[in-house]
Amino acid sequence: MPSITYWSRLEPRPRAPSIDDTLAARVRDPLWFLARQWQLGELQGEDAASPAYAELAAGLGALREWSPRDGAPRPLPPDAPLEPLTLAEDADASDLSLAVELGQRFEQTLATLGRPPSLRAAFRAAYRLGATGDAVDPRDGDGLRLLDLAVGRVTDGVALLLAAGLAPSGLPAQPPLDPEDVDDVRAALDDLRAWVRDTVGPIGRADAEAWVPERLEYELAVTGREPVSDVGSDVRLVAHPDRDGRCEWHAFDATASGDASGSGDEGIRRVKQSVIPAGASFRGMPSARWWAFESGATNLAAMRPEKRELAKLVVLDFMLVHGNDWYVLPFQQPLGTLCRVESLVVHDVFGGLTLVERADQSPAPPGRRWTMFSTSIAGTPEVAGFFFLSPTVGGAAQAGAPVEEVRFLRDEMANMAWGIERVVQGRAGEPWPGNERAAAGEGTSQPAPPAASDAVLRYRVQTDVPRHWTPFLPVVIDATRRDVALERGVLLRSAAEGGAASEPAGRILRPSQLADAPYRLGEEELPRVGLRVVRASYRGRWTDGSTFVWQARRTTPGTGEERSGLQFDVAVVRR
Repeated sequence: MPSITYWSRLEPRPRAPSIDDTLAARVRDPLWFLARQWQLGELQGEDAASPAYAELAAGLGALREWSPRDGAPRPLPPDAPLEPLTLAEDADASDLSLAVELGQRFEQTLATLGRPPSLRAAFRAAYRLGATGDAVDPRDGDGLRLLDLAVGRVTDGVALLLAAGLAPSGLPAQPPLDPEDVDDVRAALDDLRAWVRDTVGPIGRADAEAWVPERLEYELAVTGREPVSDVGSDVRLVAHPDRDGRCEWHAFDATASGDASGSGDEGIRRVKQSVIPAGASFRGMPSARWWAFESGATNLAAMRPEKRELAKLVVLDFMLVHGNDWYVLPFQQPLGTLCRVESLVVHDVFGGLTLVERADQSPAPPGRRWTMFSTSIAGTPEVAGFFFLSPTVGGAAQAGAPVEEVRFLRDEMANMAWGIERVVQGRAGEPWPGNERAAAGEGTSQPAPPAASDAVLRYRVQTDVPRHWTPFLPVVIDATRRDVALERGVLLRSAAEGGAASEPAGRILRPSQLADAPYRLGEEELPRVGLRVVRASYRGRWTDGSTFVWQARRTTPGTGEERSGLQFDVAVVRR
C-alpha cells in the first residue's frame, strides 16, 4: 500500500497592517528558539542534505542557415551577429558624400602606388559626379552645394565600383589603361572593395530581404540542429524581431516539425560537466541564517504591495520563504546554438543522488506547466525541448541619427491614411526634414491668375496638402471576406505647385521589393495611434572585438490621429 506523506507548516499571520514586529523576531521565551528550529526543520535529520555538486549532460546544435520570408536559404557564418546579415539594407547609391569618399580613397591609393596624376584625371573624366542621370532635387541646397564643390575634382567612387563589379580583380571598361597601370589599378580597386565590404556593405537601392512592407516589420527564419537523444534533426525557427530590430531569443518560435532529411549527428556536440551549485540571491535579499548581520540595503517592512501587484508579491514570497531552496548552476552556452539539457543529477553531502526532471515536461496540461525562457512552438501551446541562444548584438548596438523617418497615421475626417515623410536622406547624405523640403518647393512657380468670370462663387477641386504627405486610400482586395488594404496613392498638385503628381522622396514609401506593383499596407497593421518607421545606421561590436556597421529600420508607436485639412469641391467666395 503506498504511503501518504503529509506535513504541517507554521506561518505567522499578523493582524496588524505592518509586518515590522514579525520581521523583528523578538525573543520572548527560550522555548521560542526551539519552536523556531522545529519550524525550519532543524530538529529533523532526514532529507536535510545540501547539494555538493551536480552533473550536467547537454547537447548543443549549431545554426546552419537563414532565409528571409519566402526566400531561398543561405549559409549563416558562425563568427558574425545576426542583424548585419539579415536586417541590413543597401547603402544609398545616390549619396554624393559616399561617392566622394570612395573616389578620394581610390585616388589616394593610386597616388600611394606612384601612379601619375594623368591617370586620376582619366578616371575623373570617365566617372564624373552627377553624370549618372539621377539629378539633384533643385530644393536640396546641401546636395547642390556638394555637387558644385566636388564635380570635376574627384572620381565618382560609387559609379566606378559598380562599373568594376564586386568580384575581386575586376576592371572597368573605361578608361583605357596602359599595361603598366593595370596591376596598380586592380590593387586599388581590390582595396576599395575590401573597405566597402567592411564598413559600408552593399551599395544600391534595395531594401533588406527580410523587410515586409505590407506589415512594416521584419520576418526571417533560421535553421539549426536540434540535439535529440543520439541523433539530431533540423529545426526551423521563425523570427519576428522586436520594434527595435533586435533578434533576441524571445523573438523566435519553433515550427511544429523538423526536417528529417537532415538527421544524423553532424553539427551536434555533447557536453558533460560537473558544477558546484550556488545559492540563488540578489541584492537586498535577506540572509538565510537567523541573527546574521545584514547590510540593511532593503527595508522589507516598508514594502506594502497591493493585491494586484503579483510580481512584487512573488518576489517577497521568494525572499522570505523559499529563498534558501533555490540554487544556480553555472553553464556557458555558445552563441548561435540550440541547447537541450539531457540530464541533471545532483550529488548531496550525504552521498545521495537526485535526478532533476524537466519542469515543462510535467503531466499537467500545457497551459499549466511551469516554464521560463522557453522557445514556443508556433501554433501550439507546447514549448520546444531546447533553448536557443541567438547570436545577436542586442542592446549593445548603437543607433545613429535617423536618415529617414515616416509617420503613418489615420485621418478620419478625410477617410484615408497618410504617410508623412518627416525626414528623408538628402543627396549630401544628411537628414533632410520634410517640412523644409515642402517649404522650399513653395513659391517655385507663380499661381495662375483666376479665369475671368462674373460668377460670385468659384470652386476648387481640392485643397492643398504639404508636399511630404502621401495618401493611402482604402481599397477592397477580397469582396467575399471584406478584406481592405491601404494603397498608396498620389495627389495632383495645384498650378501654384507645378501641377504634377506628388511622389515620395524616401525609400520607406517606395519598397524596392514591389517594383511597379502598387504598395498596399494591411489595414489592420495601422492602429489608431499610428506608427513611426525610422531608418538609421547601427554600429555594434562582436565577441572577438570586430566592428559591424549596417542600416536597418525600427517601428515604434505613433502619436495619434491627425487632420490633413484635405477637402474637395470647396466653394470660394469671389471678392
